[in-house]
Amino acid sequence: MDKQQDDRIGHRKRMLKAFAERGSSSFEDYQMLEMVLFYVIPRKDVKPIAKALLKHFGSLENVLSASKKQLMNIPGVGNETAVYLNLIFDVFLRLRDNRCKEQKTIKSLDDAADYFKEMYQFENKDERLAVMMLDSSNTIINCIFLSEGSVNAMEINARKLMEQIIGFNASSVIIAHNHPNGIAYPSSEDVNFTLNVREMLKNMGVTLVDHVILNNKEAFSMHSDLEFVGYFERNSESKNIMKS
Repeated sequence: MDKQQDDRIGHRKRMLKAFAERGSSSFEDYQMLEMVLFYVIPRKDVKPIAKALLKHFGSLENVLSASKKQLMNIPGVGNETAVYLNLIFDVFLRLRDNRCKEQKTIKSLDDAADYFKEMYQFENKDERLAVMMLDSSNTIINCIFLSEGSVNAMEINARKLMEQIIGFNASSVIIAHNHPNGIAYPSSEDVNFTLNVREMLKNMGVTLVDHVILNNKEAFSMHSDLEFVGYFERNSESKNIMKS
């Protein structure tokens, strides 16, 4: 074994030992990514690759959520490494989805906002619209991402929303969408969309409980804000979740 290989093995052992003893809080992002790469690139110094990935994509999350093709544009990242990084991100998404499924009943507006924060945890690139459908006991029937793109695409979003509500026979609905690079506060377009959805649902006998706006750090419940609370109506099915 040459000195360079011995130094590399020693470095890996030291990092893994430090991680086992101190946890991740003492590590920078490139070091965390470096340790991930240990398991897929066994015979090479992976620190330059980790730093190159972070420099190119800007963050650890962006590295893990990048496509296989994008990852393979970075020198030192081959097919197996790209697939491995994609797998890690997909595991994160599965964990997120499983945690969301564990919460069956929405008892407050805060519960709904927290649910969507979990759901949108890794959705920081594109604007996406989600819909939560509730039965008469405020049990979640289904909660899905409905579409990508601005809520201004009203006709497409409205049609998809109606299909979901009819298909699951929802009594009430909470919608959410994100502002990936903006503030968690409704724009004038968001307000118009909310009012249009409210009227559409009202004609179907379904209550719009809330519209939650999220960014990468926080969630804003329109129904919880005095400026917008008047946009939402109470009914016998949803009145017990109108308190934050």
